[in-house]
Amino acid sequence: MEVVAESVAGIDVHQKQITVTVLIGEAEVKKPKKVSQRFETITTRLRDCGNWLKDLGVQQVLMESTGQYWRPVWQILEPLGFKMILCNPRIIKNIPGKKTDQKDSEWLSELARYGLVTASYVPPRQIQELRESTRMRKSLTETMTVSKNEIHNILQRSNIKLTTYVSDLFSGTGRAIMAKLENGEVITLQYIKKLIGKKHMKATPEQILASLDGILTRNDRQLLAISMSVLRGLEAQLKVLEAQIDEQVEAFSDLYHRLQDLPGCGKLTAQVIIAEIGVDVSPFPDAHHLASWAGVCPGNYESAGIKHGSRILHGDVYLKTALLTCAMGARLKKESGLKDYYHRLVSHMGAQKALVALAHKILRIIYVMIKDGITYTDYKKSQRIEITLAAKHIG
Repeated sequence: MEVVAESVAGIDVHQKQITVTVLIGEAEVKKPKKVSQRFETITTRLRDCGNWLKDLGVQQVLMESTGQYWRPVWQILEPLGFKMILCNPRIIKNIPGKKTDQKDSEWLSELARYGLVTASYVPPRQIQELRESTRMRKSLTETMTVSKNEIHNILQRSNIKLTTYVSDLFSGTGRAIMAKLENGEVITLQYIKKLIGKKHMKATPEQILASLDGILTRNDRQLLAISMSVLRGLEAQLKVLEAQIDEQVEAFSDLYHRLQDLPGCGKLTAQVIIAEIGVDVSPFPDAHHLASWAGVCPGNYESAGIKHGSRILHGDVYLKTALLTCAMGARLKKESGLKDYYHRLVSHMGAQKALVALAHKILRIIYVMIKDGITYTDYKKSQRIEITLAAKHIG
């Protein structure tokens, strides 16, 4: 194998310490000099590690993306001028029975020396911060859903059928009635009529009042109050986070607004796309590499000359979810080329595969939009036919 780096370091990262193995030797040297050392992961010791690597003349540093433990190591070593490579643990497994921190770091350094590993994509710090914010928003939203489900469960076991007649318990009329239940106040027909006013609702005030005729025990009322308090706290924090994301994405306003020209791509989806991909697609050689990284195209599986069907890869689940959300919106838009593309596929591959294929196509469009700085234009079917005929005529 050809040596691609003559002075490399492999770092096995853990919470409390890192194990570093350095290989130094010219390409002609069959057995390079090996030096190993362990460092604690506190900031001062990581800086000592960086200085030690500089003294040894290390050019390239390779480490696994182990949870969040790699990030402080990366942030301290990267400014020192090393060529940093982050790799997926799934593709660099060591030989079974050879699992120690020392062996792992040696294996990483060997892989770096011979260039046998592909670097994972690490976005710039500004994009990383936006990514952290959008991912926390998703986590907060999921936690809010859990709290809402707990409230629904309390009402159902108390035989309060408010959800049957009020579409949303957590806004407008539903929130006002929930506040009364939480405080143990008596709810009258007159109060409900006043609350509804001239609003158009699917249920009458009498039906809503009848749905509240349940048995809400003291314990359930206390649990309801706790769950509502938790929900209000999450909603307040979500507003703060939304404002922070809006401020962070302002630096990428041009791409942010251009992405919203895509059918099915709203503000939240555009924010997630920028947070996951960034505003520079040069780390990805082409759109197909990006699609593979995102997990919206199937892998290759061939054995004995026979190609077998394969599933899509795990990929970046946050980006994949955003692309599928965009695809679900695009397939419903009238007179859209993306909608026509979806319906051409759905007849012979089924709805789910066609949706993933549409997400794949949208990602390829996004790649070109970012790379070339262009705006997406969606033509009607008749316009696309005219453009195709004109292109054939010119050809």
